[in-house]
Amino acid sequence: MQRFVSEGLKRIFGGYLKLFSLLWILTFSAVFLMALVSPVIPYLVKVFVAEEGAAVILIGFLNSSFNLSKTLTSVPGGILADKLGRKTLITSSLLILPFSFLLYYVSDNCYYLIAGALVSGVATGLLVPAVSALVADITSAATLSTAYGFFNLSWILGQIPSPILGGLLSDSVGLKFPFLVALVASIPCFIASLRLDVGAGGSGSAEISEKPSRDGGEVSERSYGRTLALFCAVEALNGLGDGILATLFIVYPLYALRASALELGVVFSISWGVAAAISQIPGGRLADRFGEKPLIIASIIGSAPMLILLPTAQTLTQYLILLSLSCVIGNLSVPAYSSWLATSTPPEKRGTGFGATSAAFGSGLIMGPVIGSLLWNVFQPQAIIPFAASAIVFLLTIPLVRAIR
Repeated sequence: MQRFVSEGLKRIFGGYLKLFSLLWILTFSAVFLMALVSPVIPYLVKVFVAEEGAAVILIGFLNSSFNLSKTLTSVPGGILADKLGRKTLITSSLLILPFSFLLYYVSDNCYYLIAGALVSGVATGLLVPAVSALVADITSAATLSTAYGFFNLSWILGQIPSPILGGLLSDSVGLKFPFLVALVASIPCFIASLRLDVGAGGSGSAEISEKPSRDGGEVSERSYGRTLALFCAVEALNGLGDGILATLFIVYPLYALRASALELGVVFSISWGVAAAISQIPGGRLADRFGEKPLIIASIIGSAPMLILLPTAQTLTQYLILLSLSCVIGNLSVPAYSSWLATSTPPEKRGTGFGATSAAFGSGLIMGPVIGSLLWNVFQPQAIIPFAASAIVFLLTIPLVRAIR
């Protein structure tokens, strides 16, 4: 199995396999540390804010704060990744990230939590466009969806063990101990990023960059603008739906099922992390074989019913099973979105393209968590209405996906 995977990676990345491996490890590490502290933050909120309704609003506001700073940083980050090189932006993001953990660790009121979320969002906004563009720079168009399937495992696998570990450390050592661990561990990540060797100009392979589309043709400025606008519209709706769910995924097990920090970590790890990881490589291979558009539409239609059924769960086990099914089906489309955008974008504008779509996604995520909090408070105990609202938002992307050529 190991030999099969190794040969597959060599076939996809060729001489850039070492670069891809380091990029994979850095992304994994950054996401691992952010996910390590994620199940602990809601319990810090409960310490600072006792009333349930206000605590739910603050949880949503923290998600929105993270996504606001991420969104505002993504477009400049993408442009700078094209101008200054991918390495500069990756290294800068990993230099900023430790300060978010420091703010969480020294927090004694909710304002520190908001500041930590804002700093973490800036780091993420700089990182995502640069690493996404770099993967496209070093990969041929024919295997790009599969390449993103392998790469996406970095940020997905990073979220599998870390929430459980964070919850365990919080319960057994101390509520803030995971933040200290993340702070100390984030420093070597920055040091390792200095070893990235992305070639002259920081844009990867000139040979591959001459083949921006699957059919080998050039991407015209007009078609690129229209396509990017449609991708941004799709991602804005995806962000809105995910943002609504970001609050609901936390508050439903927290208040309806009375989950502990460790149990919440287990739910995040298995139902999101493992399920999403399982879907990446099959999703990439299916997109390379049958095309991105059919796979994306099928994924949207297949995952929507699972979301609507989520609040019918009466136990954590039922919730975990339904959420896992939703994540497996929904995340099949993730590699397809990335490869479709990369092959529709001129190589010299890939960073900008990924930055723009990341910002669009973030704009939805800014509003989504707050909307999710309001829907929860207004319709409680009828939780099916907020979950159904998120499913409807995802279904609204289908006409836009169909319009992309």
